[in-house]
This record gives sequence, structure tokens and C-alpha cells, in this order.
Amino acid sequence: MLKQRLTGQLGLLAILAIALFFIVSALVTLDLGTARRLGPGAFPLMVGGLLAVLSMIVLIQNLRTEMSWSAPDWTALLMIGSGVAAFAFLTPVLGVLPAVFLSVLFSSSANREVTWLLRLCLAFAVAVGVWVIFLLGLQMPFVAIRGL
Repeated sequence: MLKQRLTGQLGLLAILAIALFFIVSALVTLDLGTARRLGPGAFPLMVGGLLAVLSMIVLIQNLRTEMSWSAPDWTALLMIGSGVAAFAFLTPVLGVLPAVFLSVLFSSSANREVTWLLRLCLAFAVAVGVWVIFLLGLQMPFVAIRGL
């Protein structure tokens, strides 16, 4: 019985393994810095720690309650994966804003109940948010739109 319940939690276990990988690699290979001046390893360590804690909480809660098995939604997996891939491959080619726009557009297609107008509005709003926060506010050295 416990084996079946653990099999249903393979995604959470994978997330936990990834979080532990980030924690260990940040501790072993990167400088953590000090409390006043964080080093390059501080952010992966904090994110990995937070991800590990949250995945453990959800894993424990899921093991305490009886859960039913449902088939994976392969279309949603494909659309979200294509959104991540679109951002990774299109950012150097088109710039960060078109890549964010297309990434959100692809990823939001995973939910079939969302209309195309709402998807376009969401993609535009996220791209504007990225522009305001990262390019204007934080002045990150991103190419907003390649060629402009």
C-alpha cells in the first residue's frame, strides 16, 4: 500500500531530488558570501532549500490522505515544456520581451478553458511586467527586442 502511495508521488520526489541537487551544488561549488554581501551560491541555496521544504510538506500531506490516480495530461506537459523551450531558445534570437510573450502564450495553452483573447492579454501583461520590473526598475542588461 505504501509503495502505491509513493509511486503516485514520483513528481514530488523528483522535485525534492532537484532541490537537493541545487543545495549540494551551491554548497560545494559556489561561494555563499556573507549576510551583507551574498555570493553567487546564496540564491540557489535559498531557492533549493525553499523548494525542498515545500516539497516535503506537500509529500507528507499527500501520504497522510488517500489519493486517487489520474492519467497525466500530455498536452499540458507538451505546452508547458514548449513554453520553457521557447523562452530558452528565443531569448538570444528575438530578445527577452518577445521570448516572454511567446513563452506565456505557449504555456497558457495548457489550460483549454482559457480563451485566446485572455491568453494574448496575459502574455502582453507579463511581457510589460518583465519590461517594467527587470529592464526599467532593476536595469538588468537584457536585450529587450533584438534589432531595436
